[in-house]
Amino acid sequence: MSALFLVAALSIEFIGPCSVKPLLQSNVSGEFPHVGAVTVSTLDRFEVDYAGNEAGLNSVFGTPTGMQAMEVISDTEMRSYGWCFDVDGRLPEEFPDHVSLQGVRHVRWFFGFAHYLNGQWVSQCEPAYKVKPAFLCQ
Repeated sequence: MSALFLVAALSIEFIGPCSVKPLLQSNVSGEFPHVGAVTVSTLDRFEVDYAGNEAGLNSVFGTPTGMQAMEVISDTEMRSYGWCFDVDGRLPEEFPDHVSLQGVRHVRWFFGFAHYLNGQWVSQCEPAYKVKPAFLCQ
């Protein structure tokens, strides 16, 4: 069992696909071992409907999953959407239940995309609000 770290003055926010304005933001204090725990605790506290767990989020605020979260732009280009997070402005390369909160001041979840172009994935975790996909933002 991992040690619990006291989280003081940690803020957490959730940014949707169509606007940089947070769908939910909160200050959190308590003992949590990692980003996943504080995320699930926050969503539960505000009674937000979500699919996922401490290891990751599939859907929050009714965002699509699976094939409904794919945007085909052309025969050679598409975007695959899902939830990403950063910690103090840094995108970890780990699942949220493996990212310690020790020293963390801000966690930001955002609906983002991976970009596929000409046979290669050229980016990941780009914020969706930057492109405002029509199938989500009408």
